[in-house]
Amino acid sequence: MKIRQYCVLTGRVIDRQRETWGKSPHYQILLDAGGQRFRIAVNTRSGTSENRVSELLYFADDDFRHEIIERLAGVADGDRVIQSRPGGLALDYQRGGMFDRREMQRIPSSRRGPRNDLVDELDFRVDRLMANATSRLHAYGTRWGPEPRTPDQVFGFTPGNGIHDVHMNQGNRDEHREDNSVWADGGLIFHEPGQKRWSAIFLAFQTQSWQTDENGNPLQYPQRKGGVEG
Repeated sequence: MKIRQYCVLTGRVIDRQRETWGKSPHYQILLDAGGQRFRIAVNTRSGTSENRVSELLYFADDDFRHEIIERLAGVADGDRVIQSRPGGLALDYQRGGMFDRREMQRIPSSRRGPRNDLVDELDFRVDRLMANATSRLHAYGTRWGPEPRTPDQVFGFTPGNGIHDVHMNQGNRDEHREDNSVWADGGLIFHEPGQKRWSAIFLAFQTQSWQTDENGNPLQYPQRKGGVEG
């Protein structure tokens, strides 16, 4: 089984880049987290081999109220590995009461027109943070790096560092089934102290199951011969 390093990055947004091409485009965010730079790669469209439905499920709340913000309010800039358990900093869409999943909507990655796609929605909130140096982003996902000899492929800083899997990380049945886990979901939580505002964006793939077992696998998950999950 693949070993994931689940973490949260906290810091100041200093740049972003739209990516609207390719099979699996991402929205790229450059974060200064305690003097170290990280890239946050956010899926804006699904790109799995078995997924015929490309639009993501999207939920945004610009008046986000949840017990997690009380814990995040005291977190200093930097990167933190998180234990996948309740009661701490970890996110779980299904068990943590983050939001009502019935309010998630399908949203295209990019299309013509003002504020009518996922890239626009991300721009709206990320640009707001970039305009105020006191604002902070808490980004959840799977860590990669540091890569001492490899500059970041988007923003060019060294060493390459960042996170991906900034979405629900359970209920997968495709090639991402090894990512399944509980209390290890990704997401973006925005804090604007001057406005006394917390916002959040949570993403999921339409193919992911919303009923999972204690390992994050879909209930009635198909089994290979010998009992190995398939």
